[in-house]
Amino acid sequence: MAPHQRALAPLDLVQIIAVAAIWGLNNIAAKIVLLHLPPLMSVGLRFSVVLAVLAPWLRWPPRERWPLLAATLICVGPLHFGVQYSGLAMAHALAPMVVAMQLWAPASVVFAAILLGERVGPLRWTGVGLAFVGAASMNFDPAVLAELAPLSIVALASAIYGLGTVLVRKLGASANPWVLQAWTAMLAAPTMLAGSAAFERARFAQAFAAPWYVWALVAFGAIASSIVASALLFKLVQRYEVSRTTPYLLLSPVVSFTLAPLILGDHISARMLMGAAATLAGVFLVAVAERRFSTLSPPAKA
Repeated sequence: MAPHQRALAPLDLVQIIAVAAIWGLNNIAAKIVLLHLPPLMSVGLRFSVVLAVLAPWLRWPPRERWPLLAATLICVGPLHFGVQYSGLAMAHALAPMVVAMQLWAPASVVFAAILLGERVGPLRWTGVGLAFVGAASMNFDPAVLAELAPLSIVALASAIYGLGTVLVRKLGASANPWVLQAWTAMLAAPTMLAGSAAFERARFAQAFAAPWYVWALVAFGAIASSIVASALLFKLVQRYEVSRTTPYLLLSPVVSFTLAPLILGDHISARMLMGAAATLAGVFLVAVAERRFSTLSPPAKA
């Protein structure tokens, strides 16, 4: 049976929900980590763990592919995570930031149309517009308006990741996702740690005095989110089309929205909820309008 005709098997349904839950939990974990560790150090430590696990997957690509591969890795690795974690560290409330993180999907549609010349149908353009309008509408909430700077930074990080996913497509289906993930860690770990040493030295004493659970959450982000969740997702996108798997991943921000008030004390207003609902509806439209099935997935985002 063709991939787009297959219904999710029960075990696969459990796995895709597990991926969404892990990523939703990791948003909470990342914010807790950033209360104790500076952002560049957090990213560097996370990818150091990823690199230690995935080092056996490092393979030298052909020399002619290095320019495109380097641009891809910079976007999905240090640039995306460095900018996103910097925004998260500035934010007081996680919930609106989680919504901004979802903008990578509509952003990828725009970049694909510009860089790849992909034809985008009305349904997908509607989804793109709805997602951006929903995110922008949250700014009418006074609490969100006060966090406009970090929200803009996180949205920029999402756009960078959207560009990265389009560059992954340009690499072609021959690119191995595990190799991409390993090389992403190889690039991100030293650059982020070097950036931390250069710009975050004043917080080193505070960082190394962090309680044990902060280091456990760093390991959770690396192992559970970047490695385990990405492994499950890659297996699923090999079996099913994007439009069948992506809607389930929208459970990730729902998990974060649910836990943020309970764990972080976030206040979520009705206006914020409406903006989040519009954004997620737009992302959903982008997903269900996707008609092409690809076996290549970019390195894990969350």
